[in-house]
Amino acid sequence: MPYALRDLAGTVVAITGATAGIGAATAAQLVEAGAKVVLGGRREERLEHIAGALGRDNAVGIVMDVRSPQDNARLVEAAVTTFGRLDSIVPNAGVGLYGSILDHADADIAQMMHTNYDGTVWAIRAAVPALLSTAGGGDIVIVSSTAGLRGGADQAVYAGTKSAQAQAAEQAQDQQ
Repeated sequence: MPYALRDLAGTVVAITGATAGIGAATAAQLVEAGAKVVLGGRREERLEHIAGALGRDNAVGIVMDVRSPQDNARLVEAAVTTFGRLDSIVPNAGVGLYGSILDHADADIAQMMHTNYDGTVWAIRAAVPALLSTAGGGDIVIVSSTAGLRGGADQAVYAGTKSAQAQAAEQAQDQQ
């Protein structure tokens, strides 16, 4: 098991974008460390497969779209209803399109912007009330990219969405 700053056994963590990549890997590592996970994603079949592989006592999948505030609220509600609380939220869902700012259709750029930034904000806003009710206030772990600090020539819009995530995290931390 990877190094953890604290014992994660018994904690409840909600993860968006949990049907592949970093989200699915994070869920597996958390369950290995003894956490319960609520997996959010758009692909029901993948959610069911991953939740089943992690064990139904450890994981539940919620079909959702991070671009919807209501769907993010359902993710948090599922954590509280299924496992009794929420200790952490991991806004992880993301879309990456690479190329110049003129290379993609308007709808594709809007999807990336709304998924990467709005999806992060809606997940956090939905989770904060539940997190504040836990001892210590809970944790928010935003999965972003170094592109948010220094994007490449083919990452104009993507880097902008990741920079927005980083700024939101920094400003929220300053409010603590």
